[in-house]
Amino acid sequence: MANRKAVLTDRYIQSIKPEEKEKFYSDYDSLYLRVGPSSEGGGKTWRFRYNKTSKSLGKYDANLAEVREEVREYRKKLAKGIDPFKKKKKKLEFASDFVEAYANLKKLDKESAEYKKVDRDVTCFITSQGDRAPHEYGKADINEFISERLEVITKKGTPLKTGAVRRELNSISAVFNFVYEEHEIDHFHRFRKLKVPNENEDRKEREDFTSDQLNILREIVAGSDNIREQIIGLLIDTGMRSSEAVGLASGDIKLGKIPHIVLHRNPLRRLKTKNSQRIIPLVGSSLSAARCLDRSNEWLFPKYLKTLNGKSSANTAVNKRLRRILGPSSPTSHSFRHTLKTRLRNFECPGYMQDELGGWSKNISDMYGTPTDIKNKAEYIEKSLDWVTEIL
Repeated sequence: MANRKAVLTDRYIQSIKPEEKEKFYSDYDSLYLRVGPSSEGGGKTWRFRYNKTSKSLGKYDANLAEVREEVREYRKKLAKGIDPFKKKKKKLEFASDFVEAYANLKKLDKESAEYKKVDRDVTCFITSQGDRAPHEYGKADINEFISERLEVITKKGTPLKTGAVRRELNSISAVFNFVYEEHEIDHFHRFRKLKVPNENEDRKEREDFTSDQLNILREIVAGSDNIREQIIGLLIDTGMRSSEAVGLASGDIKLGKIPHIVLHRNPLRRLKTKNSQRIIPLVGSSLSAARCLDRSNEWLFPKYLKTLNGKSSANTAVNKRLRRILGPSSPTSHSFRHTLKTRLRNFECPGYMQDELGGWSKNISDMYGTPTDIKNKAEYIEKSLDWVTEIL
């Protein structure tokens, strides 16, 4: 090897002039020089061929001897079965490293709401307890973080709810647990079965709409061309979330023999859970609102689609309209879901059917169902149109 005659020399390389097409000049050990075409400036770069592929070793800079030595080291590693060009996985040494690893495993877009949430929650924990490997945090560290979060005062001037702290903990635990599992990390960590003191004792139960309030809303939204009132109309007798309603495409509304909505995932609106995918009959105010919708465009409420217009303000807009109609103490749009469940329960609608209508079912309903299923569900909602608030 040491006695071989050199194929290239720095002097010879410097004398090479670019031609119309690119040209390659061989040297030792699968090393060669590429000279680009004159149309591209005739740049000179090193290439190393191995395993039926090639790797760029950078521009020529009168460094022939250095590159040859570099190639010798590469060939030694290849002879031992080591790929010198294989990218090394980033070591997961600190909690902050786990967010990117989690995103890569889940294939999360860094602009997505899910990525931003886990990044925010893990960063919040690191800010409190320092950036260490997850298994280096003790239960005392985690409990200290929980105590700190429970003492946070929100913009409304009230302490952070225990439910909000639970969601943060679930987010942090999901990142660590998933990455530890997928990367087969053997260290034991303590982000499991975490407890929040007095959890849910501070939860305020959502107030149902009264039958009188529903009647007032029905009269106002009937035949309305106001977008917010049309959304309210859709919510009254379907139990949809406002985010589900504003994400509807025109093709999701079926006004045939048995009017209904096909609620499914689409590119511009995620559903809260996989069970949220369902078929909802259209009756009462919701059917009336559906018939008034402008279905000439692809999306029914493009103004409120988050992907098209940044952060969605639909829920805020609908709640503001509800307060204007019913007063400042009006229940929120989410209360339509709870109210519908109460109405259906009063008319002895089977529990499984209530869960399917609201998307609470543990098993995903048949996406296309059967006409009988849809008709039966529609009949229960129609019965509940006559619901009257019980006076205790």
